[in-house]
This record gives sequence, C-alpha cells and structure tokens, in this order.
Amino acid sequence: TLNNNFLTLQACMRETICAQGNNNYKIPHGGKAKLLARGLLPHVLAADNEAVECGFQQLDESDVSAKFDQLAVEVSEAMEMSEFSSQLEMLIVNNELKEHADAIRWAANTQALASHSRLAKTIDARLETVIRQKMARSKKGASKHDEKSNAEQHERLLDEPTYHDMDTPVSADAGFVTRKVKRNGAWCSFVWLGLIAVGVVAIVAILKVSKQGDEFPTVKPWLPSQYEASITFRMPYMNLVEPVFVHTDEVLGAQKLSFYGGTQEYILNVTGPSYQIIPVIDSIKCFTDGPSSLQHIFPRLTAFEPMHGKTVVNSIECFTWKYDVASTPDNSSYIGTYKLYVNAVTNALVQFHFVGHNVVLGGSHTDEYIIDYNYIREGPVAPQTFHYRVDTLNCTGSSDETINVPTSLSSPWLDLHMRMPEGHDARMEAFDQFALQHGKSFDSSSETMHRASVFHANMQYINSMNRKGLSYSLAMNHLGDRTHDEMKAMFGRKSLKRAADNEAGGVYELKHVTLPDEWDWRPQGGVTPVKDQGNCGSCWTFGYVICDIVQSMLVPSFTTGALEGQWYRKTNHTVSFSQQNLLDCSWDEGNNACNGGLDYQAYRWIIKHGGLEPEATYGSYKNLPGFCHFNASNALARVTSFVNISGVNKLNEALVTVGPLSVSIDATPPSFYFYAGGYYNDLNCKSGIDDLDHSVVAVGYTKHLGKTYTLVKNSWSTHWGDNGYIKIAQEDNICGVATSPTYPVLA
Repeated sequence: TLNNNFLTLQACMRETICAQGNNNYKIPHGGKAKLLARGLLPHVLAADNEAVECGFQQLDESDVSAKFDQLAVEVSEAMEMSEFSSQLEMLIVNNELKEHADAIRWAANTQALASHSRLAKTIDARLETVIRQKMARSKKGASKHDEKSNAEQHERLLDEPTYHDMDTPVSADAGFVTRKVKRNGAWCSFVWLGLIAVGVVAIVAILKVSKQGDEFPTVKPWLPSQYEASITFRMPYMNLVEPVFVHTDEVLGAQKLSFYGGTQEYILNVTGPSYQIIPVIDSIKCFTDGPSSLQHIFPRLTAFEPMHGKTVVNSIECFTWKYDVASTPDNSSYIGTYKLYVNAVTNALVQFHFVGHNVVLGGSHTDEYIIDYNYIREGPVAPQTFHYRVDTLNCTGSSDETINVPTSLSSPWLDLHMRMPEGHDARMEAFDQFALQHGKSFDSSSETMHRASVFHANMQYINSMNRKGLSYSLAMNHLGDRTHDEMKAMFGRKSLKRAADNEAGGVYELKHVTLPDEWDWRPQGGVTPVKDQGNCGSCWTFGYVICDIVQSMLVPSFTTGALEGQWYRKTNHTVSFSQQNLLDCSWDEGNNACNGGLDYQAYRWIIKHGGLEPEATYGSYKNLPGFCHFNASNALARVTSFVNISGVNKLNEALVTVGPLSVSIDATPPSFYFYAGGYYNDLNCKSGIDDLDHSVVAVGYTKHLGKTYTLVKNSWSTHWGDNGYIKIAQEDNICGVATSPTYPVLA
C-alpha cells in the first residue's frame, strides 16, 4: 500500500509540478524526506531525475499541489516516530546526510509534519544530537582537513535556511530557535482554536435545546363545550368518507348531527325529546324518542401524552398527543394507538387518528379511522338550531313497526362516541348484544376482540351508507363479525372461471311474448324456502338445484320445457332436491364442493347420471362434503341439456315463460353483504363475466318508479336481505344478473 502511495506521489509530482509551466520549479523536499525515512531512496532518486529533467527550481509552498500534500500526509502518518528517527540517524551516520540535508530540514518544518508536533520535535532533537555527536567524533580522530570539512558541513546544516525561511537570512543557531518559537505559536493558536470550537459547540447545543423545546407541546388543546364544527369521518379500510356538521351546546344540553349535507339529522336532547330525521325510500321521515346523552367529537385527553417533534398533517405543521392501548385482561393481544394532532402555532385541533390490530390474529389493521377537524367555531349555539326543522315535520314515535328504524344496536348517533377511547364500554356492549342475538361464541379473549373490531367497522359502514339516503338500506346481520376475506369464502366460484364454451345445448331466443309488468314465482308455489349454505362455498348447488331443476319442473305448458310444466300442473307440488348429492358427487365435472363450482358443470353431471335424488332419499345439506352414495333408481329430474341466456330482455321473458333461472352475480361489495331492503343499485357491483363469483336464483321481476328490478333469492339464510331476497336493478345490468343465466331442459 505504501509503495502504491509513493508511486502516486511520484506521478503527482510529475503531473502537478510540470503542469505549472514554470522552468524554475523544484520538487518539494518534504516528499523526499518522507521517502528517505522509509529507506526508499530509489523513489527519491527517480523523483529527483524527473525534476532535473524538467529543469525546475523550488517555488513558494503555496504553489504545491493540494493532492500532493494530502498524499504526503498519508505517507507520514503511516510511519512510526521511532522508525523515522532511527532511519534519519542511519542516514547521517552513513554520511548520506550531505546530499539530502536540505530535504531533512524541510521535512522537520513542513506543514504536513508540523501538524504532528511530537514527530516534529523528535526529528529536531534527534537531528541536532546526531549532528553534534558526529562532529565531536570527527574532531577527535580526523585531520584538520576533515575537521574543517565537518565544521563546514555542520555550519551548512545549521546555517541553511529552512523551507519556511527561504527569504530571511538567519544565524547558525537561529534555525532551531525559530522553529521552537513557531511551534509554541502554533500550539497557542491550536489552543485558541480549540477554545473557540468548544464555545461554538456550546452555543449550537444551547440553540438546539432551545429549538427542541419549541418542538414539544406543553399545553393540552382546549376542547370547547359550545361550538359548531365541520368534520370528516374516514375509514380507509372500507373506503368510507363521511362529512358531518355538528352543533353542540352543553349549556342548553342539546346537539345536532347533520350527515351528508343534512340528508340525515340527529337532534339529541339531554332532558327533552330527541329526534331522527332520515330518508325512508322516497320521502323524509321524522321519528321522536326520549332524552339522549350528547356525543363527543373530541377525545378526552386525560390519558394522552405529548410526543416530541412536529408532523405535517393536512398541510399543517402539528404537535401530537398520543394514547396507547396495551394488552389487558379485558382486551388480550389487542393493541392500538390514538393520536390527536393539533396546530403547532394556534393549538387548534387538526386530526384524530386511531389504528388498532390484533397481534395474535396476524397483526393486520382491522380497525382504523380518522376524524379531520375542518372547521371549529367556539361559542353559544342559537336555540332555534335544534328545533326549527322538527317544527316543519310530523314526527312520530320510533316504535312504528311499519318503518325500519335503526335500533340501539346500531344507533347512528353513537358512531362518533364509540370511536373515542372512552367509548370502549359502549362498543363492547353493542358487540355483546350482537353476539347474543346471533348465537355467537368465541374460544379466546383475543378472538373476541378481533371479532368486536370487525363488527364495529362493519357497523360504522352500515350506518354511514344509510345516512346517504339511498334507494336501499343496510342493516347488521349474522355476517357482521366477518372480514371481507371470510365473506368471499362463502362465494361458490373462487378460482374457477367459466369456459368460453360451456357445452350448452342451446341459446335462448326471444319469442316476443307480451310480458306482465311484474312477475314472481313465489306466490305460485314454484320456489322452495330460503336455505343457508353456511361457511361452505356451495352456492352453485343451491343456484342449480333449488332453481333450475326444481323450478324447471314447475313451469306452465307454454315454456320450452313443456314437460316440466305438464309435470307441475299434474302434481301441483314442489320437490326439494338434494344439494348434498351434487356436493358429494360432481367432482369429476370440475366442481370442488365447498371450494366452489359452476352450474353448467352440475348440469353435465346430472345429464351423465340420469338425474338427481331428492332430499328425502339422498339426505339434506350438511355444510360439508361427504362420500357419494348416489342411487340412480331414486333419481328424478332427468336432464337432457341446458340453455344459456344473455341480456335483460331475454332474462325477463325466460323468467315468465321458462321459470326460475340459475344466475351468477358479483357479490363482493360490502353493500351486498348487509343489504336489508329496498331497491339495490350500487354501481360498484360489477357485471363482467370474470366478476361473477356467486350463484343465486332469479324468481321474477318488479318495478319501482318506472325502473325494473330482478327478484333474486340468495342462500345466506332469512337473516340476510329482505327475508333472504334482494331486488337488483336491471338498468346497467347491476351485479351481472343478465350476464349468464341458465336453465336445464328435462327429458
């Protein structure tokens, strides 16, 4: 490594010095001294030769290349002081000092070595001692000529000016004195520089501490008791954004919560009646109830602690107050963090944010919500704010059974309160009521907290959607504690995709039959009761068995399945066929029992095996597959082929002329999970062939305000939807009802 450095020095001397373009330049002797000190004389001679070839003479030190100085320092630092001293002594004793005395003296005073004062002192002392000892020995044993020669050598060594003193003549002893004075001056300068540096560091530290003090909140924000505020409630996981305007006057004991620009309003009164003003189908209704406590949109800050530093939130520089929820016996393994961001200048509220997760169940963010404080005006609220709209409406009691009014389980005005840390008890009380109502039980406290978190996220979504004044309503049901992924597991398709050619026996062609305004197979006895597929992804068996086979046997004689109609007219009864038969036996056609299947694959199995057994002989649905024990002698509904349908017009005509149809739909939107009634028209429900993941039964159609809706029977029990049914808009082919319906043809 050192050799490489010397070669680099040598090249640097050649490139840097020659680049000066000055014929009066000589290689700095400090570099020669350093090379000599390592006993690498060939490199020095090579450097000398290069200098001689250039014919340069020495220039001022300031002209020496910075790169050369840097490399020279690296070389000097690689040498130990004792080795340096001993090699200098050997050079002098071996009479090699004569030619290089000027280089050694320059090395003792060069700036590069002066920064290492101990090394410089050692060089000076050792050099002086060795020279005087050599001269003394020479005086005793040499001739006058030798004495004169040594004396001249000594005089030359002592009298020769140093590199730093080239322009100032000095005496023989002045060189050493000057160097000592300069070194003492350098030490003083170094001490002063050190003191100055310490002072600067101290000042910077004081300023930093002062600045850090400014970045630490010391005063908790003021939470007003009389105010009007505009806030936005957000749940990123549910893609939910809900604007709310709040009027609160705790002195009057009154509060008004207005959602979506007044679409829904809740007027709460501590001592008097409270009101709900909500849209019901196509009109505004007002319901009255007893006194109600006011809801907090600000968290209580008793347990919140300040955090150091500032954070930019909503383009505002903020301080942060934080409250951590750790694991306790009541909420095992469920942790979360509440953060309140306040304006660092005005201390006004900016945002309230919570993120919680269950570390036992994977650590995913099962609960996250944000409240943005867009505007807050502190001060009394005009009393008429709380009753002027009520005075214009005919408010009735909430016990009216003809109207689906939210119950205390999901009271929308409790949403904000339940988002606060102090709302924990209310959250758990609501969840306990849900679990009791639907017979839910859990194996551990961590599972309970996880389900409670999912339940409250779903409940918040339901309440928010209902406040939009849509043509349909949502409600909590038995699916309320299930995650999105778990509900997807209930769909019958999963990874299965429809084939481009499903080997259908034909395509339905319009007959241009005059259709009634509405049609429903249920009053005619052509539809069996709603069933529950449970946790098994077997909807494809329900869609096919309950609809296509049973109902295709129950249609009038004017359908393309004339035989089915004749059978229904002769027998005048329905038969419940066994979904379990298909679940157990149709694997060879590509169906995967609880992991999904397709209706036309079920058709193919029935065609090949001569029919399907009824529940009476094969057995009822068990929510899981078993061994296939099909008995062809008990089979009914012998199918010869099946027919594909596409388009709304063909769908409606086939519903009237053929019977209930097997239909595949998109059932992934959360609004579908919690549908409770009304006319469903969520544009987020897709209609592409690859978006269809759930099989249901179309049993008819109805009209509302000039628009047509398909009557669809689901397999999620009567706790879901309108007693197990849903009305889906045909406009825009919502959910893909008209994308790929089918029905079988019986022998």
